[in-house]
Amino acid sequence: MNLDFKNKMVNEFVDFSNKLNGQGSSRIHRIRELAFESFKKLDIPTMKEEEWRFTSLNFLTKNDFSFSHTQTDENLSSEDIEQFMIKDINANILVFINGIYSEKLSRISYPRDEIIVESFSTAEKRNAPNLIKHFASHAKYENNFFTAMNSAFAKDGVYINIPGGVYIDEPIHIMFITDSRKGAVLSNPHNVIIVGKCSQVKLIETYHTIGDNPAFTNMVSEIILDFATNVEFSKIQNDKGNSYYIGTTQVTQAKNSSFTSANLSLSGKFIRNNMTTVFTEENAEANLYGFYFMKNDDFIDNHTSIDHAVPNCNSNEFYKGILDDKSKAVFSGKVLVRPDAQKTNAYQTNKNILLTDDAKIHTKPQLEIYADDVKCSHGATTGYFDKEAMFYFKARGIDETMAKSLLLNAYASEIIEKIKISALRDDIKRQVAERLTVDDIYFCDVLGDVFENAGIKI
Repeated sequence: MNLDFKNKMVNEFVDFSNKLNGQGSSRIHRIRELAFESFKKLDIPTMKEEEWRFTSLNFLTKNDFSFSHTQTDENLSSEDIEQFMIKDINANILVFINGIYSEKLSRISYPRDEIIVESFSTAEKRNAPNLIKHFASHAKYENNFFTAMNSAFAKDGVYINIPGGVYIDEPIHIMFITDSRKGAVLSNPHNVIIVGKCSQVKLIETYHTIGDNPAFTNMVSEIILDFATNVEFSKIQNDKGNSYYIGTTQVTQAKNSSFTSANLSLSGKFIRNNMTTVFTEENAEANLYGFYFMKNDDFIDNHTSIDHAVPNCNSNEFYKGILDDKSKAVFSGKVLVRPDAQKTNAYQTNKNILLTDDAKIHTKPQLEIYADDVKCSHGATTGYFDKEAMFYFKARGIDETMAKSLLLNAYASEIIEKIKISALRDDIKRQVAERLTVDDIYFCDVLGDVFENAGIKI
């Protein structure tokens, strides 16, 4: 059955290439063709493979996904996407409908011409040198089926090139909307984001679906940090129950750079997040935070990898999850410390709360260390509600439903507070509170002090 999906993609490539409107002869398309050759040689991953042991891809053949190659925003207005906007935020916004850039729904404004924020397709048409240099060169496609598929079929996405010495105060909000009202949709957006020396930027990725037909997004983002850059990256997944997502975020860090990621997954039928960062020079730092709250029979798989290839780098990874109903989750985190990576500091933690007996979590934190002068640790916990904490609330006249909501809100807050963009942080608190029926979304901010005073750990 999976072979049927792959054969369909192979046949689709010819039609895809014919619709590139002159871009079929570009240098980017040559890379597409190389990726396609790899794609043809690769098999769709199965549960027999270690990296996919708990993750079934049966949805690929249960749904008849079709490509969208053309502009599809003619039936959407600003009012239609208002529900997806982050309240009270001042940001530049790039909107993509079924993976294709929508100029009419986007809002981009920068005072300096050398700051490039545009669509992938626009950059390809003008043969942007750095796009050609970096496209598919960090997220390797040779041995990865879905990365190869994305690189072969990538037509659009975001291209950002920030020169050295630039501090961008306003966040850049990249909004991906899938419109599945007319049928099951497959899109392959590809982002290339380059941040120059001593520059700083805040990036937000959000995902949404309009329509009731199945929607599959196969995403690749390549983020390149030069010397002493600072990047804050927030990825928010609060999609519908008909959405399927596989995404790879590949980060490459130079000397003294700092990368902080907050990945929050609140809804979606199937989510596979691959987050990888590689230290190529010394004194770099990566902080990977994640929170997932799944319900119904939704599924999420967070795979992370931190490659300490050089000495004197620091990484900190902390993922927390709440699983309700019959939802399932996978966490697989790997920290690789290579032989020359002395003076490495690497910490990894995964915590989970199960709200029902039917909820499941498979967690696998991993350390692979080949250097001796390092400080590394990892750990994972999974459990149900703390009876002591519940008793503490009940003794003060708070009923069980509200007590659970407040405890879970405080539990989530530890990760949400890592988001430094206040408007985004408040918006996430509101979304979590709505799922927990907590009226005051700010109440969780003070719960930590209350629990600490009572000697209760969340």
